[in-house]
Amino acid sequence: MNDDLLNDKFLEDLETYASLMFTKSEIAIILEVPEQRLMEALNDHPPSLVAFQRGRLKREAEVRKGIFDLAQNGSSPAQTFAMKLIENAKADDL
Repeated sequence: MNDDLLNDKFLEDLETYASLMFTKSEIAIILEVPEQRLMEALNDHPPSLVAFQRGRLKREAEVRKGIFDLAQNGSSPAQTFAMKLIENAKADDL
C-alpha cells in the first residue's frame, strides 16, 4: 500500500464519500484509485477504515435525528420507527 493514499486529504475524501453512501467500488472510481488499493487501505490502515465508518455513521446520525424530530412533531410512522430504534439500542445495551 503506497502512502500516497494515506494522507489527510484521502481520509477526508473517503469520509465524505462514505457519508454520501457510495459503495466502496464507487468511492474507488471517484478517488481514481483501483478498487483493490482502496480495499487494502481499508483492511491494512486503521485510520482509513475509521474514516469510512465515521462517514457512514455521521450520515446515519443525521437521518436518525430527522426521524426523531419528525416523531416529536407527531409523525406516526416516524414515531413507530423511533420506537424500534430505541428498543434496538436498549437491547444492544444489555
